[in-house]
Amino acid sequence: MNFLKSWKSYFSILLFHPIEAKIWLLSDSNQNYSLPSIKIAQPIYIDNISLISQTFEEDFGINVNVLHYHNLEINRKPKEIKGIYVLEANNISKKTDQGFWCALKNIETITFSNSEQKSIIETYLIELKTGNIPKLRPPWARVGWYEEASNWSCLELSQLGYEKIAPIECIKSWSISCVLKITTNAGIFYLKQASTLPLFCDEPVVTKELANLFPNHIPKVVSINPQQHWLLLQDFGNPIGDRVSIKIKQNIYSLLAQIQIKSLEYQQRLLDLGCLDRRLKILQSQINPLIKEAATLSELSSVEISQLQQLAPYLKNLCLKLASYNIPETLVHGDLHLGNVAINEENYLFFDWTDSCITHPFFDLFSLLFTGNQKFGLKLFKNFKKQYYFPRLRDAYLNQWLEYESRERLLEAWNIAKPLCALHHAVTYQYIIAALEPRTKEEFSRALPNFLKEVIISASQFKNKTSF
Repeated sequence: MNFLKSWKSYFSILLFHPIEAKIWLLSDSNQNYSLPSIKIAQPIYIDNISLISQTFEEDFGINVNVLHYHNLEINRKPKEIKGIYVLEANNISKKTDQGFWCALKNIETITFSNSEQKSIIETYLIELKTGNIPKLRPPWARVGWYEEASNWSCLELSQLGYEKIAPIECIKSWSISCVLKITTNAGIFYLKQASTLPLFCDEPVVTKELANLFPNHIPKVVSINPQQHWLLLQDFGNPIGDRVSIKIKQNIYSLLAQIQIKSLEYQQRLLDLGCLDRRLKILQSQINPLIKEAATLSELSSVEISQLQQLAPYLKNLCLKLASYNIPETLVHGDLHLGNVAINEENYLFFDWTDSCITHPFFDLFSLLFTGNQKFGLKLFKNFKKQYYFPRLRDAYLNQWLEYESRERLLEAWNIAKPLCALHHAVTYQYIIAALEPRTKEEFSRALPNFLKEVIISASQFKNKTSF
């Protein structure tokens, strides 16, 4: 897109030796050492990681894998992203002769042009030498994971007669998941590993079961590795995104409800396989731990904290009220938006089931419940279209539930669900953030306070309009 052309990314690179506890440095004419650096003429964050390894290989001739970033700084003015990425070398190249492989013992014997870099390099050299890696660092951010995951993927595909015909690419990597792209003589496949956070499901096992139950609407699972939490998927096309017709959106939300209703037949099996139980009774029990944790409330004002804590009894009552409707608790995707829906051979496919659980089905509709709320990046329509489009999408979904409740009561439940939907997602992000390395918490810094603020706003508004 044209607006991306004005962005630039500048990264220093921490390159790990493939065998020894060393990091590659370059020196200037004065024998001052620093990390090698690259420049990319577009923004790099989490979903185009392959450009980092490609650029480094083009600039320095060294074959590498991306592990993780040490730090990132996004500057909207002057449209720059800066930071340090950590890479591992796949082999010793003659190209590295132009630099110096620095070991921990060398730190105090050479001069660094940047004292901050010296401190960072020393930290990583200690990790490499001692093997004391932060416990919260995900597997894909560690040395050796890329090779192990790639080898397993290629072996599984070769057993089906498929051969890799291009280098494997890491196309997305962040604190909670990593995705590799494998191009073969039979097409494209994807390996995904997601975090095993407390509120994440056992995604490979659950996705495989869902693909069996709903083969026309879940990507085809080629293989799973339950021990490593690896999920190998056949290519299922591109996400449809939000710029599709109102008719397509209606079809998707209608289909979602149908899948949720059908899932009632398999609810216990899904729970047994690792789909989490997050029903209203459990949500009710999570309110106090949410609003009493200092870290959770750190981005709220004192007034907002007071409001949230005062609303706690009311939120618990709303859980009971919503449970009193004859709307069963079902399978919920957990992170449903049109970026997690694809179309393949005229079928809509729902993917990325990391957050799936059993709870109130309306909690999957946060993109409708919070339509127009800029804070979540969920503004689906311009204001002048909102009144026209929103009811059509909502009704396309709610009409599937008419066998359970009347239209009037479905609309009542819809309104009750709004603050509880925000509450459900706030709990999700509370658990996510608590389980991240400090360096990656910034990825979700806005999500938790924004959902908490929406709990306050929507619960307060609903309370003022009703008698319960």
